[in-house]
Amino acid sequence: SYTGISCLLTTMVSGCKRLPVPPARMIPFLFIPCTLDPSTLCASLLILLSKSSIDYFYNRYLENVPVNMDVQKQKILHLGKYYSPFHGGIENMMRALMLAQRSIGYDVSAIVHQHQLGRGFKKETLDGITVHRLPIQFIALFVPVSLLAFFSLRKIIKQEKPDLLHLHMPNATCFWLLFSRSARKLPWVIHWHSDVVGAVPDWRIKLLYPIYHIFERRLLSRTAAIITTSQQYLDSSTPLQDFTEKCRVVPLGLPDVQIESEKSSGQGLSLFCVGRLTYYKGHSYLIDALTKVSGEIHLTIVGGGDLQGTLESQASNLELNDKVSFIYNASNEEVLKLMASCDALVLPSIERTEAFGLVLLEAMRAGKPCICTDVEGSGMSEVVQHEKTGLVVASSNADELASAIERLANDPALCEKLGIAGRERFIERFEIRAVASEVDNIYQSVLQQSE
Repeated sequence: SYTGISCLLTTMVSGCKRLPVPPARMIPFLFIPCTLDPSTLCASLLILLSKSSIDYFYNRYLENVPVNMDVQKQKILHLGKYYSPFHGGIENMMRALMLAQRSIGYDVSAIVHQHQLGRGFKKETLDGITVHRLPIQFIALFVPVSLLAFFSLRKIIKQEKPDLLHLHMPNATCFWLLFSRSARKLPWVIHWHSDVVGAVPDWRIKLLYPIYHIFERRLLSRTAAIITTSQQYLDSSTPLQDFTEKCRVVPLGLPDVQIESEKSSGQGLSLFCVGRLTYYKGHSYLIDALTKVSGEIHLTIVGGGDLQGTLESQASNLELNDKVSFIYNASNEEVLKLMASCDALVLPSIERTEAFGLVLLEAMRAGKPCICTDVEGSGMSEVVQHEKTGLVVASSNADELASAIERLANDPALCEKLGIAGRERFIERFEIRAVASEVDNIYQSVLQQSE
């Protein structure tokens, strides 16, 4: 009985943190019941020492550590132009990044525009991401215009209560944030996908850009950090030159998706080119290049745009109808299958409006070699390593395109080698989880500075 009482009292006293008398001063009184039994004394001492050690460790290392059993996820609100099911380079990247951010613990939402006229405001949840789609009344110079955007932004920010705003530029709707008190209270990160004015701008864009630039510059001044997709693009971007201290280079990225190859049994080199049919994509040089290549070559061009009829006529006039196929409306799944079934991707862009070339990542992910151009200021030649993951040729040069195509056609082993190296580079540098980790580091730095 003495042993039981002594052990009980020792445990109670040593475990008590708020006694009016310190437990150490009570130790002599605890030994009184133990005088008749040495074994009891030993047991009491062991319990007291073990409990004292635990208490000391707790007080020294753990007691002052804040423990929040109801930790709130950090909330990120993205502002983009469009969102899935609309497919574009920026939109595909934005969606991939948001999904990756959600997987690492962020609460992610987005404000975008409806990509079709006549559709009203819509709030929906896609893959765990809340998407707010703003109605647009018209599209002016490739810019979707939502007349009630200011009021919608203010309302959504109040509802979502984000910790940080991630702005995907160019996007004129983001300018409304400059006039929103609730938005100005939050830290911003700008994702600079491309400049508005290209090497050969539309005269209307050139005329209106001075007005646009006033708000663009104010936005850049207000933001805490700017993400650019390549060092080359940063170095050549006129709007960013006064803000380089805020800029961080983070490449675009995509999730690793395996698509089974369904290569045709036909002989010859199968080339694939995907993108909007517009001037800066350089399709006309690629079609010309096919007239300079001997052997069996077939090119599939996927995309729609203002040069659709012109490029069809060019191929027909050059008697290339048996070598060139056009597909104007292809789903994302169909594009992935076409990518998996080709031998190589060609991206013949001729100016830095092609800021990065996300399609290059899609090809590298599929293990396909890439042929791209060395446009000054574009990130294409940073993505594709010449003679390692693909071939980089001079821009606006059909002869060099033809030479690169013929080289791959005559050397299947090289074609395979470049494709394997490209996939390895994709996994190492451009897989979306690695990209999301770099963006996360920027977020945390910005959020700490804003505290």
